[in-house]
Amino acid sequence: MDAHLFRRFCEELLPRLIGARMEKIPALGAGVLVFCLFGGQAGDRKRYLVLRAGRQHPFLFATKHSIPSNAQPPAHVMLLRKHLSGRRISHAVCHWTERRLWLCFSGVPEVWLLLDLRDGACLSFSPPQEFQEPCWPDAGRLTTDEWRNWSVLTPALRRTLAFLEPADAAALLVDLQMGGGNVFLYEKDDFLQISAWPIPPAQAGSGWKESVFANPLAAMEQAGEKLVFQAVAEKARQTAEKPFCAEILRLDRLLKKLDAEELRLKTMLGRQKDALLLQSKLYLFDKNAKTEFVQLECGQGQVTLHLDPKRTIGENMAELFHQAGRGKRGLKYLAARRASVLQEKKQAEQERDRSLAAAACAPAPALTRERQVRRVQSVLPAQIQTFQSSDGFLILRGRSSKGNLLLLKLASPYDFWLHTAEGSSAHAVIRRDHAGQHVPERTLAEAGILTALKSWQKDQQHAEIQYSLAKFIHPMKNTAAGTVRIDRSEGSFQVDIDPDLEDRLEKR
Repeated sequence: MDAHLFRRFCEELLPRLIGARMEKIPALGAGVLVFCLFGGQAGDRKRYLVLRAGRQHPFLFATKHSIPSNAQPPAHVMLLRKHLSGRRISHAVCHWTERRLWLCFSGVPEVWLLLDLRDGACLSFSPPQEFQEPCWPDAGRLTTDEWRNWSVLTPALRRTLAFLEPADAAALLVDLQMGGGNVFLYEKDDFLQISAWPIPPAQAGSGWKESVFANPLAAMEQAGEKLVFQAVAEKARQTAEKPFCAEILRLDRLLKKLDAEELRLKTMLGRQKDALLLQSKLYLFDKNAKTEFVQLECGQGQVTLHLDPKRTIGENMAELFHQAGRGKRGLKYLAARRASVLQEKKQAEQERDRSLAAAACAPAPALTRERQVRRVQSVLPAQIQTFQSSDGFLILRGRSSKGNLLLLKLASPYDFWLHTAEGSSAHAVIRRDHAGQHVPERTLAEAGILTALKSWQKDQQHAEIQYSLAKFIHPMKNTAAGTVRIDRSEGSFQVDIDPDLEDRLEKR
């Protein structure tokens, strides 16, 4: 996050935070902290300030989407909660060149919260130093190597200035010095870049989609939800998989050992051929004699059989038969052991996939979306039917009242839940990665049609669909299975029923 972008963000956000009360501070892991603020001068009911600190790709943004908290927060988060919970923000100071934001919380004594994009969040009981406005270079200095003397010439800005004419570079510096202006969001496939100035085509390259935002908070929210929440969702998937992947890796190593053991046992079993050949020619030798080898004639010519010189020829023959017997018995035991290990591995893979299905993971990055959808489809209960929308989202639909009930157990709090607005119907759920993930209207309409096709309106031309977040849907006790209570609805919409949609989406 560039310093100039940080400046634009703070200019818009700080007036809205004055008077806001700190409620919760969940930690999402991977250096991501969330500060839940209530109220403020902007009149917002709740606002979530999300900080991802670090040397690489730090980011700070505000969102209105609720974020689940962790059950066991680390010690530094508990310290922040102890001193900040219930306090209100009285004023704020922004050191934008250093990418630092100081929030002062009222009370006795006053507490300052420092949000540093590089080092993270920490507490201070003394006010920060007064911010000194930085000096700006003139156009003549842009071609020199003295950029280290100017804190405003950030790495991102220097990369852009290299593609601009001197007059355009000087104009850009004047605009940045005055402050304000639009924020620019660039998207290409799964990559995203946000900037406080327009990036020249020669620098950006081809294929990028540019979006211009007059409100930097909206731009930062859209970018942050994709950059930060997507990484957190992927980390949750990896965490859910980790214990089962470790078990699968252990079983794979065990299978390799069994392969090596099988080769050894087959070699032992192969000694039976030598033992039978020696037995058939034993009359030619003194069985009590000791020798290092014997030469035997067989249908394939002369064979040299190496023996243990410490044993007699008869004892060597008996030992060869003994090894062959051990190899035969060992292979029989090894086959049973291999079948047991393969069954354990299959169960571990199923448990891993079930953990993904229940870990609130919608199909995420486009490159792995197909694989993740197939994985989740393979482990869901038979009472739940799976579809993949035209946009790649996983849609679950209950086959029966029991399936409708199971849907809620698998749904994440921020998944979309759908039902017909009138009468009974199947329940449907659209899986999402995180609360801020946008669901296209086409996917929402397809899920609504799938819901209507399993209702009394399936032969109608149109159907009215209501939808809500899964966290607002609760099963009702002492009622028929699948009966739910809707605490809050996100709205309703009308769909044109397409009887062939089920087949098309199931084939995907």
